[in-house]
This record gives sequence, C-alpha cells and structure tokens, in this order.
Amino acid sequence: MKYGKPPLTFEQQIELLKSRGLIINNDSEAIEILENINYYRLSAYFLPFQSSKDKFNEGTTFVNILHLYEFDRKLQNLVLEALAGIEIAVRTQLAYQLAHKYGTFGYLDSNNFYHYFNHYNWLKKVQENVQRSHEVFVKHFRRKYTSETDLPIWMICEAIQFGQVSQLFQGLKKHDKQAIARGHFKIDQQVFTSWLHSIVYVRNLCAHHSRAWNRTLAIRPKKLHKSADWANVENDKIFSVFLIIKDLMFMRNQWDGWSGKLLTLLGDFPGVDVSRMGFPKNWRDILFDSTNSSTSSG
Repeated sequence: MKYGKPPLTFEQQIELLKSRGLIINNDSEAIEILENINYYRLSAYFLPFQSSKDKFNEGTTFVNILHLYEFDRKLQNLVLEALAGIEIAVRTQLAYQLAHKYGTFGYLDSNNFYHYFNHYNWLKKVQENVQRSHEVFVKHFRRKYTSETDLPIWMICEAIQFGQVSQLFQGLKKHDKQAIARGHFKIDQQVFTSWLHSIVYVRNLCAHHSRAWNRTLAIRPKKLHKSADWANVENDKIFSVFLIIKDLMFMRNQWDGWSGKLLTLLGDFPGVDVSRMGFPKNWRDILFDSTNSSTSSG
C-alpha cells in the first residue's frame, strides 16, 4: 500500500480533531501547542479517550490529552532520575572490579573476557568514542601522559556510553559478572544482565522523550520468579522497571525518596489509568512495603 496522506496545516489539524469529536475551546491556544508538540507525537495519547478508531469519547477535551501528555513527560524525567543513580553505580563497580582484577589497562586484553564477546568491535567503538570526547579529564590525561594511547579503565567507564557499559558487562566472564551483580547489587548475574540491557533501552527512550506511559517494552527484563514482588507483574510494561529501580537502588533512603516522588506524581494525575503501565492491583503493597523487597532473590 502506498502512503498518500497529505500534510496538514496546524489549522487543519485542529479541524480534524474537532471533526472526530474532540472539544477544543480555544483554537489559538491549541494551535500554539501543536506548533511545539508534533501532532503525531500527541496522537499516542488519544487512545484512552477513543472507544472506536478516530472517534473521541463524548466529552473528551484537548485539555484531557495535554494532561496525559504532561504526566508522561514528568514520568520520563522521574525514571531518568532513578536510572542515573543506577548507571553511576554500575560504572563504578565495573571500573573497580576490572581495575583490581586485571589492572589499569586490563580491558585491552581480550583474554580477560568470555570468548564469545566481540572484544575487537567493542574496543574499536570505545576508542572512537573517546577520541571524540570533550570531557575535561580526557583532555587533561592526553596532555599529561603523552606516551599513553589508552585511558585507564576508571576513565573508560566514565567516558563511554551507557550502552557500551552494558555491552562490557555482558562480555565479562561469569565469575566477574557475579562479583558485581551478586556481590554489590544482590542479584544473580543472569537476571542482572537482562535488567541492565532493559534499563539502557528505557533510559534511551526517556532521554529522547519517547512515551513511557502505555509503552510495551521491546527489551523485557527477566522476572525474579522466586520473588513475591514479581508474581503478578507484566515484564513488558514500565512498572517492571520500577521494580528494577527498587531492587538496584543501593541505599534504602534513595528508594524511599524516589518512590515518594512517584506517589506524588500519581496523586497529581488521578485520572491516569495506571493499568496501562502494568500496575497490578496490589501495586501499593509491592512498591511501599519494605518487608516485601525482592533483592534477596535471584
């Protein structure tokens, strides 16, 4: 099938929405919003207000759509806040474990990784990334240690992208993975590897302002089958990421602070259907019952 839809002016977009039953009380304000938020981006938030295709439920307003969009924007920022702390902890543990096990430049030796790991390609991309880096510590190292062609592992772990951090962890030998996953995060290395892959994906989604609400995750984290927390949770929705955040935040007061912000956000937007994010009926017990933590399970 050939795509034949013509582009619409902002005024035509408004008329199209009205023809589909959406209540718009102020056309000029609505046009100003569409000038700054792509119609196509906003259309993902139409779904809960439509019982049939291209027809809004009676009484649905443009404000309802914007309300849901604003919730999702704040949710993305909240998820990024939590994942930033986890990302820093992963980088720190990788740098520490590899430095003490294999030395300052041990990451350059493919023998220190599993044989299936494409160490050559990973290292090539890392070196290209470092060459383009404008980090102050990289420039300082280059100026001071002119005979060195590579950075120490603790600098590498700060300079590379989070996706490259995840690839590095996946390439470690099993006992090295376990030293980080079980030793620091109290999670089995197979589950942790899956979680790390998933949160890199989710972080990138949120960083690029892609929808988190009602998102079906393309990269699904492994469930902790021995954990009561995960018993009735779908692992293809954002709620599963909340459980990962709960288990990987290394300080209890961090989780308490972050989960409190999540609860406040949900309270500020009471009309949002949380089931579309994979929230089970007992989600409050799961997120806020400190005795129900799953960190001891693998």
